[in-house]
Amino acid sequence: MATSLTVANAARRLGRSVQQGGRRGERRNGWAATVVMTVVAAGLVPPGLAAAAEEPPASVATDRQEQQVATRDGIAVSYVSFRLPLPAGVPPHPDACDRTGYLRYRPVGGPENSRDADAVVVQQQGLGGGAVNSEGVAGNTVRSAKSLGRSIEFWSLARRGACLDETAGFDYALQTGNYLDAVDYYFNGKPIDGRTFPGFKQSQDLAILDAIGVERVIRDQYEIMLHEVPDQAERQRKYICTGISMGGMVTGFFSDWDFDGNPATQADAGYNQCAAFAAQDSMVSSDPAAIQNTPFFSDVTNALMGPTNTVLKAGFDSGLLPMRTLGPVPVIGTKAMMLYRLAGLAAHLAPDEESQLLAHLHDPEVETTLTTMFGQSWAAVASGGSNGEGTIRDYRFTNTALLGTFIDNNSGNFALLQQGVGALAGGPVQEKTFPNGGGATQVPVLGNYLRMSAGPQTRVAPTDRNVLYTWRNYNDVVGVPWTAPSRETSDIHAVARQLGTGAPTAYWETYFPARMVIDLGAGFTGARSGNMVNLRYHNMSRTKPNFIAYAGDSVVQYGVGTWIPTGATAQVETLPGYTHIDTIGAAAVQNNGKPDYSGQYLAEFIRGLT
Repeated sequence: MATSLTVANAARRLGRSVQQGGRRGERRNGWAATVVMTVVAAGLVPPGLAAAAEEPPASVATDRQEQQVATRDGIAVSYVSFRLPLPAGVPPHPDACDRTGYLRYRPVGGPENSRDADAVVVQQQGLGGGAVNSEGVAGNTVRSAKSLGRSIEFWSLARRGACLDETAGFDYALQTGNYLDAVDYYFNGKPIDGRTFPGFKQSQDLAILDAIGVERVIRDQYEIMLHEVPDQAERQRKYICTGISMGGMVTGFFSDWDFDGNPATQADAGYNQCAAFAAQDSMVSSDPAAIQNTPFFSDVTNALMGPTNTVLKAGFDSGLLPMRTLGPVPVIGTKAMMLYRLAGLAAHLAPDEESQLLAHLHDPEVETTLTTMFGQSWAAVASGGSNGEGTIRDYRFTNTALLGTFIDNNSGNFALLQQGVGALAGGPVQEKTFPNGGGATQVPVLGNYLRMSAGPQTRVAPTDRNVLYTWRNYNDVVGVPWTAPSRETSDIHAVARQLGTGAPTAYWETYFPARMVIDLGAGFTGARSGNMVNLRYHNMSRTKPNFIAYAGDSVVQYGVGTWIPTGATAQVETLPGYTHIDTIGAAAVQNNGKPDYSGQYLAEFIRGLT
């Protein structure tokens, strides 16, 4: 028996070597895996002992509830949630924060039970993104898969912080049909059912966000996946683990996390829950700089970053650090994201009416956002429009045109929030030069990095203060001199509906936890102690099939894609004319008559697996 135990321990050590080596030692670890299997098969490890070392993980999620949301274009949409109480000792929080879930997209007439689907895509959202963010690619992937003979599901995860989303004003306005009901509720003190909005929460009101870091988010994903597909073999055959933008990085942490905290077992490891991994304008990695491949660098970085991360975490937990959420960040904080959501609501409920949105909004933070995100030139931004160019308030728009001016790749001044949704119409325009003109991105080498500011396209602003500006949708831009059909990919009416969504989850999280950013930074820079101790493996996602879709007009492929190469066996596709958000928000049919490239390529990748 002593000999058997010694062999068993050796087998476990070899097994751990297999899992921890990642790409660095695939050939060596393949040999080790063969030895482990041979030892077990030869009967040197008693069957009962082998089983005890690898108890199959079981979910602690309970009280599954499914709420039907909509049926659109052959896709059934529902919200699935579970009771997953936060640990004892976390700050006081609403009951809603003890539940979490996902938006479920599946073909009408397809299997009722997820276990019967051919595959299930599990999607993590980008920074600040709610579950509705991925509605476009979710439906498009399911439709494309069906055309390829596969019945799949797409789960768009709602991170735990969605429990704090402000949706009451949206829900009420969607009932009354008047978008100003929501605007006046959030900014002008209008009561809804006798309740007045108490104001946007500040850091001191959001202690619960300290408990919503990367570990909480990926553990929620893990528990949901186990609950819905309890069988380990089925999970490894069925789940495609994906992420957009920051969500790709979170998926990398999921892949490399040891969920039971026991190095001797791997059935619980994140990568053992997925058949394959995919990234949309992102990467799936917990170690992009390959620090863990070299023991010396691994030890040094952990010695430096581990304690630093522990101190930062203590600062958050104690409330000493001043920013639990990115809400106070100028220009793109809480009120800015609320502005985008309200503009979408207005364009959804009253698309062709002259907009009254800005007339009902007078807030210093909103003014900063309007000046910076939509200013025409440096002089206009510096002078607040008094140089003669005016501000966006000086022009007239329909609600759809105002939304388009906010988010279109030929209008908005921040590339990561742009989409190709059409073109401004109804009056004259002039080219924008703030923060740089679109032509500057054509400069060799440097131009690729200028995409990060305002994107590569020519951007225009209105010049006539008397006319009512209107909007031409993405599929109606032939002849517009500053754009082309190949650069317009998303239906503005669908985007408006998504932005204007209320419960169960918002398009943008109202209070995105800064803890997520700190955790990702700690893991990427080598911290493997403290709350990163279970980030045990490295880049194990690359031992599975990989798919990466880069947006053709995004900076990500020219930044991340250049400096951090993808895995040698990954399938990499470029989505022509797509912006960062178009990767998950494009229309089902593009202007060339082809299906959304993002959904189609992902569906083809899945077909190759199943």
